Amino acid sequence: MATLKKLMILLSKEGLLEQRADIIKEWTGGRTTSATELTPAEITAMCFVLEKDSIETLDKKRKRLIAAIFGLFKRMHKPVSMEYVKGIACRAAKVERFNQISSTRLDSLYNAFKIAQKDLSFTQKMVEGYINEQKSYN
Repeated sequence: MATLKKLMILLSKEGLLEQRADIIKEWTGGRTTSATELTPAEITAMCFVLEKDSIETLDKKRKRLIAAIFGLFKRMHKPVSMEYVKGIACRAAKVERFNQISSTRLDSLYNAFKIAQKDLSFTQKMVEGYINEQKSYN
């Protein structure tokens, strides 16, 4: 049986505390906007849904980060293994295990690796341009 405290923690982790009243109103069909007026069954159901969403969101973010790192190495024409990619992510996040990387850190690392991909593409195009320019001089 979930508690009101657990519900508030889950809402906080998802960044939904400010929308709490609207969420409760929608969940109860307009019966109430107060968390203290929720029935134990409603609290348990809300916690279940929030936990499930949280786990699915983290899973998607982890897969997205892995894809971004693989994409970077693909652009460098360097084959790497899943363990190597996870090791890169762990070192970047300064954690021991891949699943210890927080949601916000997963987002920031994903953005960093996507920027690295763009930088690599840009520099490759510049080098190719310089090579083509040199060929025309010869």
